[in-house]
Amino acid sequence: MNKSEIINILNKYNLEKDKFFIISGAALVLLGFSKKTKDIDICVTEEYYNYLLKEFDCTFERTNEFGKDAYMIDSIINFGMSFMPNEYEIIGGFKVASLTDCYHLKKFLNRDKDKELLEELKKVVH
Repeated sequence: MNKSEIINILNKYNLEKDKFFIISGAALVLLGFSKKTKDIDICVTEEYYNYLLKEFDCTFERTNEFGKDAYMIDSIINFGMSFMPNEYEIIGGFKVASLTDCYHLKKFLNRDKDKELLEELKKVVH
């Protein structure tokens, strides 16, 4: 998904924009750092987490690195209560984690698939 596709998808689901942050790969696309992502990762409050579980057909994805359960909505929106950014920008009306916060998240996750991306991010945030 590119930037416009991410925004269109989020608008389609009519999620409450003040209840979540866009993080990880989707944030990097919206910030103009990356061109595409496969899914949209969002971090939500406990209250909104419970709301999403009730209101949408959610599929358990996994217990994440923070020890919290993450779910998917229609195999496209991944949500959990794990990572709340310290800084964010508003893009398309949505709260998007900063490059610095994305860097710290990717560094914490330490996934092989993110090694090159992490090096590129490091050049920008340091």
